[in-house]
Amino acid sequence: MADAIHAHAPAAQQTDILERLARLLAAAGRDAALHHRLCQTPKAVLAEAGLAVADGVQVTIRITDSADAAAIAEATTPDHLVLPVPPLAGQDALSDADLDHVSGGNRFYDQVQTFGPSFTTGIPGIFGLR
Repeated sequence: MADAIHAHAPAAQQTDILERLARLLAAAGRDAALHHRLCQTPKAVLAEAGLAVADGVQVTIRITDSADAAAIAEATTPDHLVLPVPPLAGQDALSDADLDHVSGGNRFYDQVQTFGPSFTTGIPGIFGLR
């Protein structure tokens, strides 16, 4: 039985990382100070959120709306984390796509939860889970 539990640990850890990352990115879209710090010192902010990035991993920030977040995150590799950070709320007019989703909850959080295989494949190396 212990083997079955260990077999599921990496998936559970990846899910936890995605959830923490989603909360952090969504919060950065609402909090100007956090947004600024994440853009200036992403590794430090990630570490504060319990997401310490492994040594040698580069982190790039791309300001993007929720419609493009998954495509930007797909540029992530095991040695390079590309974070699609939402623009600050109230900084820009909402796009038609964002207006369509305003009443649908936290669109950016939902996007992070559905990032594709390139992003999720990189998670173990990026966050030292190899």
